[in-house]
Amino acid sequence: MKKLIDIEAEKAKVKSVIDQFQQIWETKDMELLSKIIAHDAEMVNFGTDAFEHFVGWEALKKAVEKMLPSFENIKIAVRNQVVKVHPSRNVAWFSQVWDWGLMVEGKPVHSEGQRFTGVLEKRNGKWVFVQFHNSVPVSG
Repeated sequence: MKKLIDIEAEKAKVKSVIDQFQQIWETKDMELLSKIIAHDAEMVNFGTDAFEHFVGWEALKKAVEKMLPSFENIKIAVRNQVVKVHPSRNVAWFSQVWDWGLMVEGKPVHSEGQRFTGVLEKRNGKWVFVQFHNSVPVSG
């Protein structure tokens, strides 16, 4: 029973970090991004645009720093979030759907149904993203 309780406690911690990733965009908090993303040179992440293939912390950081100033009034709604924690309690993965509403260069942009998945590791007692993938589904 204790392992089950431990897993649920870790799940709650992982969920908190995933929620913080959403908060980064809504508050433009680069310091928080730095705290919850692994600073690995070989880490791979994908965004929604074709060119958004980021290898390493520095590439991701540079891209987010470039993106954030053009985004305003970001509101994100999350649904269908599923969080899993490995029995070792050192690795977790998740999937969710999130809907974005924002202003880009003064124009409203709505992107519903984005799929966001990722993997987190527990390092030095703290959960950090080691991989994520964000995509926009196509109609069809």
